[in-house]
Amino acid sequence: MTVLLGETKMLLISDLLLDPENPRIPDTKKGADQTELAITLDMGFDAFTVAELMAVHGYFASEPMIAIPGDNGKWIVVEGNRRLTAVLGLTNPDVRSQFLDVKKWDELAARSKISASDKIPVVIAKSRLDVVPIIGTRHINGILAWKPYPQARYIANLIDVEKISAADVSIMIGLSKNTVNDLYREQAIAAQAKSIGIDTGNVESAFSLLTVAMRNAKLREHVGAPISSQLPPGSPPIPEDKIPELKETLIWIFGSEGQEPRISDSRQITSLANVVANPAGLQALRDGKSLDEAKQKIVVGGQSPQERLINRLTAGKNALIAAGEDIAVFNGENAVKTLIDEIESALETLKSVVEDSDA
Repeated sequence: MTVLLGETKMLLISDLLLDPENPRIPDTKKGADQTELAITLDMGFDAFTVAELMAVHGYFASEPMIAIPGDNGKWIVVEGNRRLTAVLGLTNPDVRSQFLDVKKWDELAARSKISASDKIPVVIAKSRLDVVPIIGTRHINGILAWKPYPQARYIANLIDVEKISAADVSIMIGLSKNTVNDLYREQAIAAQAKSIGIDTGNVESAFSLLTVAMRNAKLREHVGAPISSQLPPGSPPIPEDKIPELKETLIWIFGSEGQEPRISDSRQITSLANVVANPAGLQALRDGKSLDEAKQKIVVGGQSPQERLINRLTAGKNALIAAGEDIAVFNGENAVKTLIDEIESALETLKSVVEDSDA
């Protein structure tokens, strides 16, 4: 029988499988069995709250899961894994017996309106790619947005595994091309760091800090990272000779076992970058000084920091206005396009700092 895209079927709960490729599942849990996946989703994503509603009201037909064909007549749920975890917790005693708080799950299951023999509505998709726009609407650019790291992993899978261009991914999930490129680059940096033994636990949990840092030209230069639009898919973003700089920068931003970070929030990224770009400031950080102590090592002559900022912004504005006289003649040149990308990235960094200060 041919299954139509978007067809809704009533499927047995026992025929539904949690998705081992769910971007919210940590790398360490890849290949885990269904119970282990359910434990991870229960502990990390509060499936119990969803289960409480289901126990009272049943499964809402207006919120069907989305699944793709699996093996042996099973269906892999690619959208709705937290809901499926809640259903399994209510209907499968073997699964909920492994949850952290077994007693509260048993008590909830005892009064639940959902039973293991029930069928629930599931929208059928032919492949994962068919579901990408829905994932984008709900979990990338919507009210149920995942945290930045799972978003970045999802984007990386589309680019690296499905071989979709960043421009097409941007259209599919509803993010700007620059944001897609940034998230792809940052997950590549985290993956490269992990592959060489650098602890990335804090990086993954505070992933947006890495994006703020890599939008700063001074920090990018320090670690040798490219602007995101210039990173070829599948390539390591950090050169081998810059690995020590990457490691120290990640420690300064995120800390590590035995070392506290040198910054407390994203608003200090710019200060860190200015210190790193100054030889005396950089040496102070490497000597174990705090960010404030390192800043004191930087000698600024003739101008206050505010005067210097205003002068630089004014000069930059005037230079861009002047460039408008020639841009139409050379707008097809690769060098010009690269510079425009770098300017746009720098402007996004400045805007993010201003927006953070207004928050």
